Amino acid sequence: MEKRALIAIALSFLIMLAWQAWFAPEPQPVGTAPVEVQETAPVGERQALPPATVPDEPGVGKEILPLTPPVGETAERQVHFENNLFDVTMSNRGGQVLSWRLKEYLSASDEPVEMAACLLGAPEFFPLAADMDDRALASEINQALFRINEEPVPAQGDLAAGTRYRFTWSDGRGLEVEKSLTFRTGDYLVGHRFDVVDRGRRLPVRTVWGPGFAAHNPGGGGGRMSYYNYNNKILWNLGGEVRRENGRKVDDRMEAGNLIWGGLGDQYFAALIIPTTGKGSLRMWPQEVEACPIEGAEEPDEDDDPTVVPGLAVSVPEEGSLLFIGPKKYDMQKRLGFQLEKSVWFSSYRLLYPISNFLFQSLLWIQKHTLPNYGLAIILATFCLRVVLFPLNQFSMVRMRKTQVDMQRLQPKINAIKNRYKKQKDAEGRAKMNKEMMALYQKEGINPMGGMVGCLPMLIQFPILIGFYNMLTVAIELRGAPFVGWINDLSLADPFYVLPLAMGVTMFSQQKMSMGKTTDPTQKQQQKIMMFMPFFFTWICISMPSGLVLYWFVNNLLGIGQQWLVNHKTNRPAVAGKKA
Repeated sequence: MEKRALIAIALSFLIMLAWQAWFAPEPQPVGTAPVEVQETAPVGERQALPPATVPDEPGVGKEILPLTPPVGETAERQVHFENNLFDVTMSNRGGQVLSWRLKEYLSASDEPVEMAACLLGAPEFFPLAADMDDRALASEINQALFRINEEPVPAQGDLAAGTRYRFTWSDGRGLEVEKSLTFRTGDYLVGHRFDVVDRGRRLPVRTVWGPGFAAHNPGGGGGRMSYYNYNNKILWNLGGEVRRENGRKVDDRMEAGNLIWGGLGDQYFAALIIPTTGKGSLRMWPQEVEACPIEGAEEPDEDDDPTVVPGLAVSVPEEGSLLFIGPKKYDMQKRLGFQLEKSVWFSSYRLLYPISNFLFQSLLWIQKHTLPNYGLAIILATFCLRVVLFPLNQFSMVRMRKTQVDMQRLQPKINAIKNRYKKQKDAEGRAKMNKEMMALYQKEGINPMGGMVGCLPMLIQFPILIGFYNMLTVAIELRGAPFVGWINDLSLADPFYVLPLAMGVTMFSQQKMSMGKTTDPTQKQQQKIMMFMPFFFTWICISMPSGLVLYWFVNNLLGIGQQWLVNHKTNRPAVAGKKA
């Protein structure tokens, strides 16, 4: 037994030596160690990044996988913020805005103006959603449930104290997302940061506002305009129809460069995104949406075309950006900087913009320093404007009236010439008639085109009228501004049509006073056509802002007074001639 045991031990020892010689692993070099690498699944379709390295010993690197613990919440919830300007509701799903109401401005239903459109579906287009070139990654972020932290923000310099809401989320595989909103008391500018980091590398991201604009339409539809400011130049895009080729949208538009701000706006309000670096990219697109149902409103017909509204997204630099969600109040926006006052749409034409701006500034000065009522300020501004234009108007009206009187005095002689050539229908006869009539005009010192020349100075008033119209239709200072009695909002039409009718009567009277008596059938026909104009303009003014109609009415009254002076002056020579 002992002999057999010794033989078994010897054989075992020989087997161990053979195993060490043939099958054992080679020794590791000094300073290194085997690393177990854990593979991770890609997030959406985002591009895979190379693994990061950290130093272990001088000149030696060790690969690691930059994993982060998952951050987020398990259920969707909302957070509400309110100060003296805003009433904002945000969701932790995507860190997006559900409602943004302006407390200082009321809608037609006497509710605070809503700046965030209520839409069904399409969360990737909700206000403050993420827009990226990698659409799958952006969709994942917009569907994620963020963790929300609320923290106070101390006052800093001229900035008041406020509140910051920080939204954070991480998928635990290297993707980290953080966005924040900083509200300060009494400030329409809101601090905004948006960072998307994938395994240590920041990815470019754009912030969405839209689609559409709900300041006047609670359902969120409507053709609101998107606009942006590149190199101190305002560019406008009114949305337009959605064009498709092979089922794909083809009218998305990308811009990049010196972007001062970009956003959506309507008549009185704007939602603007301002990159703090003054550079960035902007994407615009028309979006088909389904608006939220409005209580008491009729349900849309299934055969109706889908609502198309503009969507817009602006890049957020690493330094962050600012949001302006509020009224397009010229002085306030100018004080905030960033050329925000250029969002007030006086006109797209270079000639009309300074005219409207000047009239607006003059009206504000008059209202602030003389008359607190904007209606009375419009009356005084109209009077001042009429005084400034008095020389041109006087020249024009006197020239036209004098031409009418002279033509009326020559009418018998002109008719006699026409009667002599009445039977000559050929070109030669007409040429002789015209030559004889021109000789008569020259002998009497009358320019038959004097009436047309007199009309030219009056053309100057048309840009002013259009400028006044543009100013009154976009000046939020006039929104809800009362005048007297039934006119409690100068930006809206007169509900009882009193001002339009008064404007029509004064326009008819002025037109009647400016026309001279004539026996010429052609001139009589022209006068009948001109007398139709007051009725036409009265019909137009029914839907115009009452502030504009008030200006027109007062201007007509002053015009009637000036026309009386002109008629009195030009008729005196004819009366003296009769007495002689």
